[in-house]
Amino acid sequence: MRGPPSRTVTCYVCGSKFTVHHKLVVTKRDTEVVPDPNACPYCDTPLKTIGELGEGEAKGLVLLAAGFPDEVKAYGKLEDYLEEFTLTEKDIDTLVEVAQGLDFAAWAEDNAQRLARRKNPRVQAVSRVLPKLQAQMQNGELPGRLRQAAEHVKDVYRKRRERHLAIFEKRQKQQ
Repeated sequence: MRGPPSRTVTCYVCGSKFTVHHKLVVTKRDTEVVPDPNACPYCDTPLKTIGELGEGEAKGLVLLAAGFPDEVKAYGKLEDYLEEFTLTEKDIDTLVEVAQGLDFAAWAEDNAQRLARRKNPRVQAVSRVLPKLQAQMQNGELPGRLRQAAEHVKDVYRKRRERHLAIFEKRQKQQ
C-alpha cells in the first residue's frame, strides 16, 4: 500500500520550505497515512493546509453566523469555523469579504433550480432563511458578528505567529 507522494511545503508562519513525506502507521485496528514531519522543523508551526476560499465557505460562514442548526452542529462557533478554513489574517479577511459580498438573489435562484431537480430538506431550509439573512446582512447585524469573530481569531493568529517566530529566531541563532 502506497501513501501520497512527498511534497514541498512552505510554512505559513516563517516562510521556510521543507519536504513533507507520508508514512504509514499500522495499529491493530487500521492503517493510517500521517505526514512526517507534522510541524515546521524551523518554527514548530503545526502542519495545516487549506483549500482555496470561495463562495461555499462564505455561505457556510454566513449560515453559522445566523445560527443555522446544521452549521452550528458541524462547526460550533464562528471562531472555530474561521480557524478550520483559514491559516492567516489575510485568509480571514478574504473569507469575511466574500461572505459580505454574497449575492443572496443568485443564491436563492440556485437553490430554486436545485429544488426543481430534486427535493432536499437542507436546501429548502436554507431557502426559507435567505430573506432573513439578507436583511441581517443589510442592516449590519451579520457583518458585525463576522467582524467580531474575525478579530478574535486574528488575535489568536497573531499570538501564535509571535510564539512560532520566536522559536524560529532562536533556532536561527543556534545554527
